[in-house]
Amino acid sequence: MGYIKARVNPEMLKNKQLGFDEKYSYWQELWTNYTEPYTEVQIQNWKEEKQVIEELEQISFVSRDEGLVKIQLVMLEDDTRNYFRNKPHIDGKLKWFSILFHDEEMREGIEIRNYGEEVFFNQVTKDEAEPIVEMFEQCQLIVEFVPDDTD
Repeated sequence: MGYIKARVNPEMLKNKQLGFDEKYSYWQELWTNYTEPYTEVQIQNWKEEKQVIEELEQISFVSRDEGLVKIQLVMLEDDTRNYFRNKPHIDGKLKWFSILFHDEEMREGIEIRNYGEEVFFNQVTKDEAEPIVEMFEQCQLIVEFVPDDTD
């Protein structure tokens, strides 16, 4: 077991000419092929991101304040999956500061951090990691599989 860490190339993020689909080229593939095992997501945004928080209020079943952050839980159903897949950005930047996926047993899975700049797949075997690493490489992300030495 281990985990996968993928990062969007910082040079791509700096390029103002690139749109969301070019900077975050992994987004559609991730939602289409890797989120099915998860039943809910925990979204964190800074409280001043009022527009994004108001959007999430329409689909979240829990919404709470924690310090400077607003945390919202959203069940992953067809309509919410479509929302996250098809309406993920404002002005070419991912709307959500962090996203944490949970399965039915509330085990954490995929983590998307820092407005989509970093993506982690937790608790994956080397065999499970191979196609995921390949997908991120094809999307030109900086990616590595980190084995857990305790196995």
